[in-house]
Amino acid sequence: MNAKARRTNEERSAETRGRILEAALDCLAELGYAGTTTTAIAERAGVSRGAQLHHFPTRASLIAAAVEHLYAGLRHDYERAFQKLPPGRDRVGAAIDLFWKVWHDARLVAVLELHVAARTDRELAAALVPVATEHQHHIVRLARHFFPREALAEPRFLAVLDVVQESLRGMAIGYLLDADREYVARTLAMLKEMVSSALRSATTREK
Repeated sequence: MNAKARRTNEERSAETRGRILEAALDCLAELGYAGTTTTAIAERAGVSRGAQLHHFPTRASLIAAAVEHLYAGLRHDYERAFQKLPPGRDRVGAAIDLFWKVWHDARLVAVLELHVAARTDRELAAALVPVATEHQHHIVRLARHFFPREALAEPRFLAVLDVVQESLRGMAIGYLLDADREYVARTLAMLKEMVSSALRSATTREK
């Protein structure tokens, strides 16, 4: 088999893998974890069960790979959006606003259901933990890249970043039941004020 044929096979395999991952994410968003069976995913992706098993031997490995695929795409989109901010824009406020927009992705909200399911599903938990850990490392990397060095006091900056993430995650859960825009605006404004104050305090200590 020549190099061109090998590349073609690799590209075909990557395309099949991508279809399976996207199908898994769509199923999670529309059907929930309980309805996201390997059969449903294969049918939606338009692949055989054999082809699916070739790429992902277990349901847990497939779900974890789909979440990893989702995280990578969202980080890419977030980074591009942040880079397009006009000069002089409040970076803290913009970072929080962009992060909140990320939580409007139904596929990401579906990941919350996986966290709950993993409480009693050891195989799923074992597959998701390394994905979540790696994703957190990437988030910290992005934060350190976009914010000025004087705001990155340790451990205050990491603690503030954790508060932002947990606050928005909680808001996303509440938003599922009651999409109260006034509540969101009020809470986001308070969160921005608290974060800006914490980072100013860290900067003062640095000086």
